[in-house]
Parts: sequence; structure tokens; C-alpha cells
Amino acid sequence: MIFSARLLLADANVRRRDLLQKHLLSLGYRLQLEHDGSTVQRLLQQAPPDLAILDAALLDPSGLDLCRRLRDSGSTLPLLILASGDHYSDRVAALAAGADDALSFPFALEEFSARLQAQLRRARMGANDADGAQLVHRDLIVNTDERLVHRGGDFVKLTVKEYELLLFLLRHKQQVLSRHQILIGVWGDTWCGDDNLLEVYIRYLRKKIERPDLEPLIQTIRGVGYMLK
Repeated sequence: MIFSARLLLADANVRRRDLLQKHLLSLGYRLQLEHDGSTVQRLLQQAPPDLAILDAALLDPSGLDLCRRLRDSGSTLPLLILASGDHYSDRVAALAAGADDALSFPFALEEFSARLQAQLRRARMGANDADGAQLVHRDLIVNTDERLVHRGGDFVKLTVKEYELLLFLLRHKQQVLSRHQILIGVWGDTWCGDDNLLEVYIRYLRKKIERPDLEPLIQTIRGVGYMLK
């Protein structure tokens, strides 16, 4: 379990912030609290934590705007968004903005903790990838040392979770993978989120690595899952 990480909790909801603060400190995390969007933006740029928990309802800029700006800058910092509402569309909006995970309040603290640990574990595994410097499939090249992706000679900028999804598919290329296999392989064995999350990320990944002038790589296997072909 990963309890030594430094976390930034930026939440405009005082009651929820106090609850999460007590819970995270009880687990031994090093924690910094903020509630102002502009201050959070400066901290994320100048002294990024190991993981940031952002309230989507932060103001000036909002939590979603902060996600977009970080991803546009090339940051791969793990981000968990506290969605504004409890409808699935609020969580999808957070993922579309660049979040690695999203939760609607109220939620079980046990699930919250498990998701944090999964994100931190994935980030550290990526930083210590031991599979070698380069993985190649057709015209797709992934440099695992620098986490760089090229397709058809062009650089492709991916979020942390998009990169992890691509890496999982690449390591199992030419294999038919069930949705469950992929969710467990990319999000971890503690995953218990929305059923449509994988489809959302497959769609994001296809938009970035596939073009009309290139052969499609990610194949949908109807009724089963996906395959990198």
C-alpha cells in the first residue's frame, strides 16, 4: 500500500474537504489543502505533488479547466476529479478533460482510498518500467523510458491513463482481450467504476493514434472486447 505519497487536495466544499483531510491524514499521506483555483494552478506548475485531487467546482480556473491546461502542457500528473454531480455525464466530462479517474460524492472512503492507491501504483510502475526502451507494432512506436508515443512518424501526446491503456494493448497485441481483462489490467483489481469507462478511453485513444490515411490498430471484438491488430 502506498501511504508515503504527497497529495494535493483542492476542494471548495468545506465539509467534504474536512472529511477527506482527516481520512487521508489517518492513512499517513502527506497532504496539502487548497480551495482557490489560481493557487492550485501555480502549485501544480511549480511544485507538483505525486497526485492531485481536484474539485470540478473550483473557481477561476475550475477543476476541469486545470485538467485541460495540465494535459495541454504535457503533464502526466495523476489526477482524480471530484465530480460536480452524481450523473455519469459529470464523470465522463471529467475524464474528457484529462482526469485519470472521477468520483461523485457521496462515495465510500474505502473506494476512494483504493482508487488513490491504484493511481499511485500505476504511476510508479510507469516510472520504473523495466520492459526496455522501445516497443514497436507496425508503425506504432512507444518509448517506455521517456513515455513517448509515435504513430506513422508523428508524435502523439497521451494522458497517463491513455498511455497505460495503449501499453496494455501493445503488450498483448494480436490477442483478443475481454473488457474485464483490460479494466483489471489498466485500472487495477480494485476497479468498481462505470461500465462505460473503457469505451470512453478507447474512443479517446482512437482519436489520437488513428487517422484516415493509416490502417486502424484497435479492433472491436463484438460481444467480447478489443484487440490491437
